[in-house]
Amino acid sequence: MYAACRRVQHDAGTTLDLIRECEGMRSKGFVVLCDDEEYAFKDFYTHFVAIEAAGGMVFNDTGDVLLIKRLGKWDLPKGKIDGDETPPEAALREVKEECGIGILKLIKEIQVTYHTYKMHNHRFLKLTYWYLMSTSWKETLIPQKEEHITEAKWFNTKELNLEELDTYLSISDLLKTVIRIEN
Repeated sequence: MYAACRRVQHDAGTTLDLIRECEGMRSKGFVVLCDDEEYAFKDFYTHFVAIEAAGGMVFNDTGDVLLIKRLGKWDLPKGKIDGDETPPEAALREVKEECGIGILKLIKEIQVTYHTYKMHNHRFLKLTYWYLMSTSWKETLIPQKEEHITEAKWFNTKELNLEELDTYLSISDLLKTVIRIEN
């Protein structure tokens, strides 16, 4: 799954070099072997601007899952936590805004994921709180164009081929975990 992944002993001086290798697509990832994982994570963290976000995996009454197409890839609705918002409040708001859903029920927190990206010469580490949600909404889904969302669509989980779906690895892993539990 992680081709071109490197295993390294943790050395604070190598962390930035490893991050640059991943950004330059010379490596798809790395595994850090260390005695102090908290120190290694803090070292990794210092190379990024941290962003907290929240999102939802939404199922309708027939058990279909909601996906959005953002910048050409299938994704789950999510976004930054505003001000003094709690993660569950942000998740509900983001799903409603990005998909035009009027009625949502938050069921439970699923998990927290991390992913990195680089924009305008800044590295970002996004921590996303994910929530399981349900809806009885039968109206047309309205993708939020200003967030570069071109499509919002319900997918039958029994017909959804996650190996062929053009999505991010973290989203695919999250979908696999939850769909396996829900089915």
